[in-house]
Amino acid sequence: MNIVISGATGGVGVATAKLFASKGHCIILLGRDIKKLSKLTQDITKQHKVEVSFFKCDIDNRDELSSSIKKINELNIDIDILINISGIFPYGLVLNQNERVFDNCMDVNLKLPYLLSLGLFDSIKKNEGGKIINIGSSSSYSGFKNTVAYCASKHALLGLSRALNDEWRDHGISVHCISPGTIDTEMAKPLSQDSSTYITVEEFSQLIYDVTSYNGNMIVDEVRAVRRIIR
Repeated sequence: MNIVISGATGGVGVATAKLFASKGHCIILLGRDIKKLSKLTQDITKQHKVEVSFFKCDIDNRDELSSSIKKINELNIDIDILINISGIFPYGLVLNQNERVFDNCMDVNLKLPYLLSLGLFDSIKKNEGGKIINIGSSSSYSGFKNTVAYCASKHALLGLSRALNDEWRDHGISVHCISPGTIDTEMAKPLSQDSSTYITVEEFSQLIYDVTSYNGNMIVDEVRAVRRIIR
């Protein structure tokens, strides 16, 4: 299978890319840092005998993003799964943040998955069973102080996933939203939570893989993964 992963050089992205590669799947990595993408590609190809490609993907450079989408489509392959992992987490009181913080959060967390889904639609549709996995959050269902822009973006991503799933099912494409609690990554550093309860990137990447593995009559379209907290 051919798997496209955005946000591939972050903690969840790396773990997910390596897990799918270990299962023998071909990987297309998307991210903003060419050096990190190149290093990850080398690591995966050294450990697993699979084909790996990478493209620079930055929502702030629309020409570059459009070019990368075009290059992926020109590979003329069926994309089996698009996994939208890219995300940012602006933390702080909304009164202390300017409009650009909100706009940037919406661009990365919502518009990028939207643009990648539309841009790669034809390549995903070829498979007549393609999947799009959007990574939501516990903030897709709740609201928390200091994370107004983030919560808004994740609520919107959940809505996008639900609506696309309904609209594109006739094309054979299923759209899923997996919403975890806090994961043990760099993004969680601003939080004053007990880090010993954080979901590990290995646990979460396994969940992503499991959701994509159902290819029969059953579809897991929406998942919430919470932390195990013992009081």
